[in-house]
Amino acid sequence: MAESSSEGGTPTKAKAEERMRNYLDHFKNLLDPAQRHLTDMTKPYNRAFPFPKDVHVNPADLKKLVLNSERIRNVLEKESGGDPRKKAELVRTVKTILDEIGLDESLAVIRVLGTILNYIIRRILSGMYVNETKLEQLKSQFGDRTVLYLPSHRSYGDFILMSYVSFCYNIAIPGIAAGMDFHSMAFMGSILRQTGAFYMRRTFGNDQLYWAVFKEYMRQLVRAYDNGVEFFIEGTRSRSNKALTPKIGLLSMALEPLFMGEVPDVLVVPVSVSYDRPLEEQLFVYELLGVPKPKESTKGLLKAMSILKENYGSIYFEFGDPISVREYFGDELNRFQHSMSPAHVQSLTKSDLTLLHNLAFDVVHLQQEKIVLTTFHLISVYYNYRKYLGQSVNLPELIEGLRVLVDIFQHLGAVTTIQKTGHHEADRNLIRTSIEEALKTHANILQLNSDAVLVIAKSHHDFSQVDKRKLKGHNLSDVVMRLSVPIFTLQLYCNPCLHWLAQPALVLLAAKNLSNSSSDINVHTLRQTVIELRNLFATEFVFHGRREEREFGQSLDHLVHFGVMERGTVVEDGPAVVRIVQDKADQQQQRQQVYLSAVGPFLCCYLQVAVVLMEHFSHGPFKEKDYLAKVKEFKSINLALYSLVALGVIAKTKLADLTTSFTVDTARLRPLVATLRTYCDLLPFEYLTFQGAVVQLVRLVLAIVLRLVHGMLRLLRTVGMRTLGQAAAAAIRWR
Repeated sequence: MAESSSEGGTPTKAKAEERMRNYLDHFKNLLDPAQRHLTDMTKPYNRAFPFPKDVHVNPADLKKLVLNSERIRNVLEKESGGDPRKKAELVRTVKTILDEIGLDESLAVIRVLGTILNYIIRRILSGMYVNETKLEQLKSQFGDRTVLYLPSHRSYGDFILMSYVSFCYNIAIPGIAAGMDFHSMAFMGSILRQTGAFYMRRTFGNDQLYWAVFKEYMRQLVRAYDNGVEFFIEGTRSRSNKALTPKIGLLSMALEPLFMGEVPDVLVVPVSVSYDRPLEEQLFVYELLGVPKPKESTKGLLKAMSILKENYGSIYFEFGDPISVREYFGDELNRFQHSMSPAHVQSLTKSDLTLLHNLAFDVVHLQQEKIVLTTFHLISVYYNYRKYLGQSVNLPELIEGLRVLVDIFQHLGAVTTIQKTGHHEADRNLIRTSIEEALKTHANILQLNSDAVLVIAKSHHDFSQVDKRKLKGHNLSDVVMRLSVPIFTLQLYCNPCLHWLAQPALVLLAAKNLSNSSSDINVHTLRQTVIELRNLFATEFVFHGRREEREFGQSLDHLVHFGVMERGTVVEDGPAVVRIVQDKADQQQQRQQVYLSAVGPFLCCYLQVAVVLMEHFSHGPFKEKDYLAKVKEFKSINLALYSLVALGVIAKTKLADLTTSFTVDTARLRPLVATLRTYCDLLPFEYLTFQGAVVQLVRLVLAIVLRLVHGMLRLLRTVGMRTLGQAAAAAIRWR
């Protein structure tokens, strides 16, 4: 349970908020002239190794260890059937695979690449901040355990900049898992390999030999390599700027030596990389609008050097508290069960995988806890909320709105770049200055007009370069693209805030639903209702069941602290009750609406998906290849469908031809539709006014054979709607 109380928070909570306000004091700006000794690429590189060995294992040694391992020897014997010629051929294949996978080390290449990076980041960034205190604490724990660095993944720049920061602070650059997209880039594939990248295929298919070689390579990196290992637990970049559900494939390979008793412990380090403005901002928005992702190439990289003309604000690196995996698992780590036979012939058990699953979700949670919310993130949230109500925003209103938002986010535990002083006028001036600086960096999205009213910027992108024939879903004119790009870009900056807003928003929403029948709400009933909502949106907001009770308590305390809800008087032996505060004051209404604006578009999206499934696909199975090939182009719909699968509303079946068939359980879907409709009716944003238009859009996506009325299709194209949640929001903003 949270430490705050309905009386405004305990001293412990107040101290926590004070620490959060001063948190950024621990960050050093590597672009500060006083820090040039850190970024000097000609300095001696006196590396600190996480897991130093008596004899350093170089990249060539790693390959030999893999080739001579029991696992690979067994696979070779099995696959060759004792035929020496076939075995020799398989050995050559293994060596080829190792050459494809294997990392390399070249200090000269690292220095050259670092020098180039120094030039680039000083051109495009105003700051590159590293929590130096946390980094030094991490280094103090080096010595007897390998380290897994698990960064958040919002940009291609993540792993390059991670290596840059490692060099600056004399930390050995880890082996970094990279996709084959980079491997195929002329020159760059080799350069990245020489700075620690090892390559993996996206899918292994039925190639058992490749699977065995890659798995053994990961094992040797953890057992024998001094430098540590780095990979992205989300599996891929988040184009939406939201956290993604963690993948445990690489994590299970990396921690298998711990389960098998081959290493005493492993340190897992969650790393949060926060971007004031992502380097791929335009690319992400184009992908959301249906423009296919360009193939990674050196030519494309050179084209991307146009970013040197832009200002991308600041980047923040936070190395979280290291997690001793052995201590984290505690008594649940049962290594005895794996001690009866050699490690290479065993697999992780179901209980092992459950432990990994829990760890993965906690890592993503810890990453999100330390994502820095910049001024423009808060501007985006406030602007969106006001536009949902059909209201304009002037500068004085924006200053006051951000003052309220900073209080909300800091009380929730978020790190914000606006550090309030506690003095009203000084804070107003500080926020005004922060807004002005943020709007300079993001002038391509929002601007203050001559009346000091915040408005969407006109897009100046050259859309003639976009091949309209390759657009996914539906074609968009240059005019629509020009209108849509700033709106979709704005949503990218709202999404990082959902980690903090989604849970209290669901508590408030559930309370509003329950308060229809009684002003006093049983806390136990409220919690059960929130659990149902969490289960529905578990994929969307990366909720995890193990954190449910704590997060419910923290969210309820938070809403009580800000006067949105209050605790009722508990009668003897009676249940705990709460109620929504019926205060008509503007600031009280504003707080409620800010929370609800965070989840409103998702409720609308899920309702429309459920309605379309009920109306068109409840009479028989439908195949993934027929419909989800299109649906996957629309991320919010894709997540909604798989959330319904997780709830058991849709049954998923693998067919003999390896396609997937989906069947709707009408008995479960019908009450879900009614529930979602009830919640949408509770929102103050009139989402259902646009239900007909949104349903038509979903029908177009889910059943491409259905033809929309020409006038409706033209309307949808005019507002440039790309995903259901954004469709509803766009309709309300521009009504």
